[in-house]
Amino acid sequence: MADHEGRKLSVREMINAHLLPVLALVATASSVSIALSLGPIAGQASRWNQCYDGGLAWLDRNSPRIKGGDRLAIATNFCNGGSPNKPAR
Repeated sequence: MADHEGRKLSVREMINAHLLPVLALVATASSVSIALSLGPIAGQASRWNQCYDGGLAWLDRNSPRIKGGDRLAIATNFCNGGSPNKPAR
């Protein structure tokens, strides 16, 4: 290192000299890891949204009498893996 002029650095000086690059490397690795782990979650959310929109469209075509919150509940229940039950009313 050019700033120590040939003398041996103390432990504290070595830590101070290398702290920023090490922390930058750890932060970069953590950010990349987080970004990679969010990919499958985003894909699942996209598929769920397509299922939900398709479920609402199907209900509009095949059961136009079902209105309001019942439509939303049926589409949500189906996309979450439940059986598509009609309301009892």
